[in-house]
Amino acid sequence: GPAAPRGGEPYRHAVIDGLIPDAVARGAMREIRAFDRWQTRRTPQGRKGGLGGSTDMRQLGPHVEALMGFFQSRRFVRFLERLTAIDNLTKDDGLVGAGPFSVPTDGYLALHTDFNQHRSPATGEIVTPGWRRVNALLYLNEHWKDEYGGAFELWATDQKYTFLDYRVKVVPQFNRLVVFSVTDVSIHGHLDLVCHPSGEPRKTISMYYYTPHVDDEPLITQKIHGSIYMPGSHGTRSRKRWRQKRPAFVVR
Repeated sequence: GPAAPRGGEPYRHAVIDGLIPDAVARGAMREIRAFDRWQTRRTPQGRKGGLGGSTDMRQLGPHVEALMGFFQSRRFVRFLERLTAIDNLTKDDGLVGAGPFSVPTDGYLALHTDFNQHRSPATGEIVTPGWRRVNALLYLNEHWKDEYGGAFELWATDQKYTFLDYRVKVVPQFNRLVVFSVTDVSIHGHLDLVCHPSGEPRKTISMYYYTPHVDDEPLITQKIHGSIYMPGSHGTRSRKRWRQKRPAFVVR
């Protein structure tokens, strides 16, 4: 099978290349590229196109629909349990914050740690199935280079956010899956502005998995919160940043 460098630095993660059959990954890449009804979210913390909360994958095409079905399957969830050593993982049928995304030229995402549960803005009710524990991010960008921006960044910190240290950078190559454990300290984002020479967007499918309890994870404070952004990180974004900001370790 594909090599999976697994690291505990700066927090538990794995990078797995070639997991998805090539034809399926390529088909999904084409469907995401061709789709033109993205709902673009622009805030100071980031800019990306998503489906605006829709869970209907048929609108993108059969390969994206099949991939999403696979990522929601018991088989894949069991694989994640074995990879992460986290038991009782469950998928999220509502796909809150998840699904296919397209980040356009000059798009970015500020450094943050993720929401641990999500409340409906309308009702105030929790709409996620437990505590968020694992993210799985599939990149669908062919022949991607450092200088095209959009690399996934893993940063070290502590539970009080007294420091931030750029440790690992993962170039978002075609059919590359990044899996990482979500805690108070799993700071990540992408601040090298996307700038592919032919205007190609950064294409991903993002999936999130949950457990009913977090007693096994001391790095999760059991207080419900939304995404926590690191103050000022969005101000460091640029097209040249990939050359200036170099972490200890790069996965090309």
